[in-house]
Amino acid sequence: MKKELALFLAMLMLTPAAVSCGNAAVETTADTAPAEETSPAETETELTDDLSPMDFGGVGFLVLSSSTGTQHTITAINEQTGDILNDAMYDRTQTVAEKYNIDFLDDHVPGDAWVSLDIFTNSVLAGDQAYDLAMLLERRAFVMTNEGYFTDIGSLEHVNLSKPYWFQDVNKTINFTDATYISYGSAQIGMYDMTHVLCFNQNMAADLGLESPYDLVLEGTWTLDKLQEMGQTAMRDANGDGEWGTDDIYAIVGGRNALPVNFLASARVRTIEMMEDGSVNIALLNNPLIEEIFTKVSDMCWETGFWYTKSESSNTYWLKDTYFQDDQALFADQTFYSIISLRDMVSDFGIVPFPKYTADQEQYGVMVEAGTRAMVVPTTAKDPKLCGAVLETLHWLSWRDVMPAYYEVTLKQKVSRDSISAQMLDIIMDSICYDLGMTMFNDNVKDGIFTELFKGNKREYVSTATKKIPAIEAAIADARGE
Repeated sequence: MKKELALFLAMLMLTPAAVSCGNAAVETTADTAPAEETSPAETETELTDDLSPMDFGGVGFLVLSSSTGTQHTITAINEQTGDILNDAMYDRTQTVAEKYNIDFLDDHVPGDAWVSLDIFTNSVLAGDQAYDLAMLLERRAFVMTNEGYFTDIGSLEHVNLSKPYWFQDVNKTINFTDATYISYGSAQIGMYDMTHVLCFNQNMAADLGLESPYDLVLEGTWTLDKLQEMGQTAMRDANGDGEWGTDDIYAIVGGRNALPVNFLASARVRTIEMMEDGSVNIALLNNPLIEEIFTKVSDMCWETGFWYTKSESSNTYWLKDTYFQDDQALFADQTFYSIISLRDMVSDFGIVPFPKYTADQEQYGVMVEAGTRAMVVPTTAKDPKLCGAVLETLHWLSWRDVMPAYYEVTLKQKVSRDSISAQMLDIIMDSICYDLGMTMFNDNVKDGIFTELFKGNKREYVSTATKKIPAIEAAIADARGE
């Protein structure tokens, strides 16, 4: 996804006038001759979906989605509220509806992801044409790719998967055949919502006389050892009762199902990945760094007072465990979605990537969490041509209008509290390390191995991983249609 992010970040560097007009410009070079002064029109090419308006007769268009408290989903926003992100999504829907003369129906949100999956499968098996698109839990959609439920998105008329508003690298990684049955693009900002960051309490850091994590990140010396050192300085038995409880100060808070594996991604270590030759590498047992890092992180976090051990396993721990907001933790694992909940935090906080494993590591690494919603087109969609046109334009308008509102305004201006935080966000977005083990194979890898070990402070990594390998190999074979 790095290539797509780089293009997107380049777009955000345009003049404010260009951004406000919604014109995403990319620089083009005709030759290597000495540069001459040229007008913006001569040096910038507006990216479009290359589609002309079409008339589909006012037909209703329905996207199946599910409710979630961890990310935004594609919704038919029916009114403007004054919130920049909401209104950008509203304008996107209206533009698509007008361009193709369709009526976006209220998204069907039946409940959680598993309920919507049942509704989707029942609908397709019954042969009805209720849904035109669907956003399904990614790891469940992944194992359904060869079961006849989905249309190859790459085969749809009007779809151009080479455009930068499609997440090309991720889509190639998650589709194990030549077909693109499941996909991600700029319309699915849930991919960003589920991207993890590390927040730190600036007031606490200053009071303790600690180095600024900002400076360390920019110097390239923000490492796991440095985080451990700073965390140990912060933790304190605040009430002096000799026990660690709800009144004390901790080094870090975070959900047990995400906190430890963030450090694998931050070391840019992948547990399962698609290789350039098309093979799938299960690195769980052939990369010794995985066990080494996980063991070190477990030892660190389970040191008395370092990690608040009552953190919830769910992705919404931050709603219940407000230790960071209450100045009872120096660090907190957050996602781009959850940091919005910190807007009312009294103390100043900063946002940085999780630390490198060692200082000689060239790049920071950032984890995308499991649970995002992948886009699919049901085989029963009533008009594949319409689906292709809507998908292409949705992603283009999202890239042009919605993502700048989400990233530049919602994150950089509303959430971050200083200019350097915005700089950190750029580094974070350019450091995403997508791991199939944390997403499509989450049940067997992230939750099946690391969460199970971490929550019980266990160290039987090799034996636990060994037991999971057959299930992972079977899932890979199913995804390949073997």
